[in-house]
Amino acid sequence: MTRIGPTIACLLFAAAGLAIAQDSVPPTNVVVQAPVLTPAERGQAEFDLGVRLMRDRKYSGAAESFERATADKPDFSEAYNNWGISLVQLAMATADPQAKLRQYQSAAEKFGKAARIKPGEKITYMLWSETLVLVGDSTTDNRVRLASYQAAVDKCRTAVDLAPDDWEPYNKWAVLLLTKLGDFAVNDKARYDLYKEAAGLFAQAADRGRYSSDLGPAYANWGSALVRAARMTPDVEEKKSLLREALDKFDRSARAIPKAAGTYAMWGSAYVELGKLTHMRSDLREGIVRLSTSLSLDPNNAATLYNLACAYALMDNGVLAVQTLKQCFDLDASKMYRAGAPRDPDLAGLHDDPNFQELFGDNAAPPAPVYNPPLQDSTQ
Repeated sequence: MTRIGPTIACLLFAAAGLAIAQDSVPPTNVVVQAPVLTPAERGQAEFDLGVRLMRDRKYSGAAESFERATADKPDFSEAYNNWGISLVQLAMATADPQAKLRQYQSAAEKFGKAARIKPGEKITYMLWSETLVLVGDSTTDNRVRLASYQAAVDKCRTAVDLAPDDWEPYNKWAVLLLTKLGDFAVNDKARYDLYKEAAGLFAQAADRGRYSSDLGPAYANWGSALVRAARMTPDVEEKKSLLREALDKFDRSARAIPKAAGTYAMWGSAYVELGKLTHMRSDLREGIVRLSTSLSLDPNNAATLYNLACAYALMDNGVLAVQTLKQCFDLDASKMYRAGAPRDPDLAGLHDDPNFQELFGDNAAPPAPVYNPPLQDSTQ
């Protein structure tokens, strides 16, 4: 007996009801044949099912549907893309590190197939790039990590070629240079060059941004790249110039998105770094204002509290410095800041303070030498 699918069954039920309403008796000896679908139609049906399963967050079933869709329709690039997205979601929910890595690698392969079928789709290269970053983040093999990050950069470069007026590929490309490839640079000069290149890409992203949601991250990232470049150059005047340029970018970012705690945290830290070079109290005061604003938006950020404590210490305000350090240590689950504070030159002025010593008990490390010259209130 022929099986009848649920959709067809509903249609038959509706037709039978109409027939009864017209006082006609439907024949009982008719065999209903299910329609024969072409491979392309089967592939589309599986694709539609996969999309519904994705919406319900049933990623395992969705991946299976997209796999069947590509079996019926091998040139189905959208199915490969959604298959890759489903595998990424499955990997994120996987606890086993090796299984997670394999799923990310498999997802990257799916985006690669989609790109070969439709090489002109920017979104495919962006998805591919992001997945390659996840591959690199999921392995301890430095060769695989570096190759994955470099390949991710290459996909962003292709996305830029495909969509030269879109801000996002420039931004993501620059983020990779800033946060991933810098770790593999052979020396400070190489890192400086990477960060300057990233700053140039963020500038292009900002030029192409249309909305505040575009401009805020682009300017904040641009400022971060300039701060990192300043740390890599031995030229003090260039450091100051790069930091001042960074301050302008953080200002622009805050105007685009006024309540971004991270922007104010970076802005304040840049002012503090500049103040350590200029020895101007006004720079440190501006840094304290920005760091305090960041904490008003995100009060439990241990990193921002630590930077604020350093700014207070550099301003010779030991009471607020120790109070802020205590807040930081209470939130510092990794105890990273507690471990580093006794050796931090920015906190050297607190070493004779009994309240500072009390924060560490018997575990205080030997004090770091004081190297910061006296602060000034006049311009230089």
